[in-house]
Amino acid sequence: MTYIFEKTFGKFDSSTDFEGNKLIVEYVHSSVSNSIKVVQMWRDGLDDFGKPAKGLRHEMYWMSEEAQDTLMKELEADMEDRICGTHLESQAELHHGI
Repeated sequence: MTYIFEKTFGKFDSSTDFEGNKLIVEYVHSSVSNSIKVVQMWRDGLDDFGKPAKGLRHEMYWMSEEAQDTLMKELEADMEDRICGTHLESQAELHHGI
């Protein structure tokens, strides 16, 4: 089973100027390596010609090492939230205004 994680690029999250673009990451937990693996990544933002576009391919190696480490920590936290059910609790709290 794969999971989808979304975040907005900050100023230093990529080696190019994608600040403010939305990054969509499909990831899975590998039973072989017992770690998270990124399956595929896309971004929604401006294309090479400055026009708004969705589903633009994005690669991990296009990101700085620090941004890669940060993303992996965010994916680990997202996976933990999903497994422990805390992300469902926070979604319910948001829905009910708590």
